[in-house]
Amino acid sequence: MAVLALLAWPDLAGSAQTLTVDTVGDALKIRVAGFSFLRGEPIARLRDGRSVRVELAAMVLPAAGKPAAATVRRIFALSYDLWEERFAATMAGPRSQSVSHLALAAVEAWCIQQLAIPVSALGRDATFWVRFEYRILDGDAASASDDQGYTLQALIDLLSRRRQAASAEHVLEAGPFRAPRGPSPPR
Repeated sequence: MAVLALLAWPDLAGSAQTLTVDTVGDALKIRVAGFSFLRGEPIARLRDGRSVRVELAAMVLPAAGKPAAATVRRIFALSYDLWEERFAATMAGPRSQSVSHLALAAVEAWCIQQLAIPVSALGRDATFWVRFEYRILDGDAASASDDQGYTLQALIDLLSRRRQAASAEHVLEAGPFRAPRGPSPPR
């Protein structure tokens, strides 16, 4: 059984080694090199001229598999310019930010960079693990009505897609990392 479980997770085991952290000022930022959350059906939707929403989360854990001590979660609306063949992203929320005219890897990296965790959430001289989660969200009722009109079939399609999207969460976890040392207290 253990061998079957390891064979079922080869992608996660390889991907977990690509997750790294950097301290920039008073924030911890993650990088997920060589990894793409826009592949398969979401990239096909973008290249068909439709937008895609994705929810990204970065969490600091006291140990592997433990509940998060700090979490940053953001939702992004992504689009693709068919003429220029470049991507754009807008971060939803009160501090809405956006970028455009980026290649696929660059727009994914920009989205992940927006997941800054305060260093103060780490504790002093502690080790920690980092978990990165992403989930492709499906369009809302407005986008379904744009594509198919207000029909019973559009509502059924919308509801069935939401159930699929809810189960399509992907997780990468890496560690242990050591919290950066703060300045020494004055004597």
